[in-house]
Amino acid sequence: MRRITSVLLVLGLLAGVGTAVAVAKAPGKTKPRAAKVQQRGLLPAAAAYLGVTPVALRTELRSGKSLAQVASAKGKSVDGLKTALVAAIKTKVDAAKAAGKLDAARADRLLQRAPQLVERLVNAKPRARAMRAKGARGGLLKAAATYLGVTNAQLVTDLRAGKSLAQVATAKSKSVDGLKQALLAALKQKVDAAVAAGRLDAARAQKLLERAPAHIERLVNRSRS
Repeated sequence: MRRITSVLLVLGLLAGVGTAVAVAKAPGKTKPRAAKVQQRGLLPAAAAYLGVTPVALRTELRSGKSLAQVASAKGKSVDGLKTALVAAIKTKVDAAKAAGKLDAARADRLLQRAPQLVERLVNAKPRARAMRAKGARGGLLKAAATYLGVTNAQLVTDLRAGKSLAQVATAKSKSVDGLKQALLAALKQKVDAAVAAGRLDAARAQKLLERAPAHIERLVNRSRS
């Protein structure tokens, strides 16, 4: 579903570093928890540079501000913030290499990519984008639940039990193809609304809609088991 709403999502450095270490340890089995660990590691580094507590900085970010905007508002150099974050990443990468969790070649590649990834992280507005992404996922969940004739809560329970949307549909004697069409219609409605509001240009909207059927196919057949 992330890829379906890719216009609303930006992958930041926090996921990049944590994922790289996880992949080095177990290819193909990246866990979201690794990204959270790295986020907790970089957030204090940013907060220390900005002269605020991690809690205060998290509050600023959740209001929709970027790290760059927070730095400017506090009279801090954005370039200095980037340098501090790159240094924090280097410390983590060096520690992972010393602990045998990361080989030298992979560590070098991570450090080479760090400045570019930090650039994206500093200028991103993670919370605002996360809220929009959550809204998009919630919209598709509601569309699926409506088609299946269940409440959102009931559908979430089934999905958390390891069932796919296709399995839920079959169990309720609903057409899987009909479910896909309902989700595509819901997605198109959201994309059209984003275009009308000026949040998405027509060319990008067209690309999203062209890719939507393949993404919906994966979404409907994916399970947590």
